[in-house]
Amino acid sequence: MSAIIDQAVRKSPLFKDLNEQWKKRLMRAASVQPYEVGEVIIEEGAQVNSLYIVLSGEVRVWSRIGERVVELETLGSGAYLGEVSLLSGKKATASVEALSENVGVLAIGRDILLELLAENSDIRRVLEDTTMQRAKDTIGKVLS
Repeated sequence: MSAIIDQAVRKSPLFKDLNEQWKKRLMRAASVQPYEVGEVIIEEGAQVNSLYIVLSGEVRVWSRIGERVVELETLGSGAYLGEVSLLSGKKATASVEALSENVGVLAIGRDILLELLAENSDIRRVLEDTTMQRAKDTIGKVLS
């Protein structure tokens, strides 16, 4: 399992430029979590305590607006999830569930991630940019 974590941290565009010390810290703190089709990874309205990186399979991101379910996006290997809640400290704005068989995600806890973001403004900027783009995309889908 540690080889999977090692490879995921080293290959992730989010962490590729980190120094070796930080990569090792993330590897020690991370865990791999398996999900089957339909299993919920993040539930809308819940507190999110990890950043998730999709290692394998696809996940479905959706939100409930009143009675309506709005499909936001389908994400695959390399995508990260939960950044909106982690950065804002607010509850999840969407649900994420496994869309395919054998979805694997790398979970990195909130505390180590916040430490990393305090020391690395480039990663913070990437996550903030992703958050803004996803917010714009969500608004467009909700209004359509």
